Amino acid sequence: MAKAKAKKTTKRAGRSKPARTAKGGAGPSAAQAIRRLDAAFMKAVEARDVRGLVAAFYGADAVLMPPNHPLVAGAAAIQSFLQGLLDSGATGITLDTQRIATAGDLAWGRGAYTLSLTPPGGLPAQDTGKYIVCYRRQAGGGWRAVADIFNSDGPAG
Repeated sequence: MAKAKAKKTTKRAGRSKPARTAKGGAGPSAAQAIRRLDAAFMKAVEARDVRGLVAAFYGADAVLMPPNHPLVAGAAAIQSFLQGLLDSGATGITLDTQRIATAGDLAWGRGAYTLSLTPPGGLPAQDTGKYIVCYRRQAGGGWRAVADIFNSDGPAG
């Protein structure tokens, strides 16, 4: 019996065709949507607009899994956590999603970040690390993060 070849679902960002939304209309591909979400995330951090960031990026039932911290569940708790991060000196972030894959109404992105920090009374610093974000297509065809995990490349401490 011959084995059927598995269909490869990994796509390079920016090369996929527009996908159909849940209502059947043409919409942006997952890769296009994720790139837009990344841009909105970076812009919101720079503008210190945590409310806008969470509303644009995360689903209502999303979870954030930061390093050395318990799971943060739900948009309100994520907003509170990210506000604390900004209040502790985060001034900007660069996201570089390097790989995107889709499977139906789910997608994931893997990438690297650089977080700029200037703690109150401290010197400017940068943290680099990596992340994986899982996205779910929403009823209107847009995409939102439902699980976000990141960790630093630097030593613990």
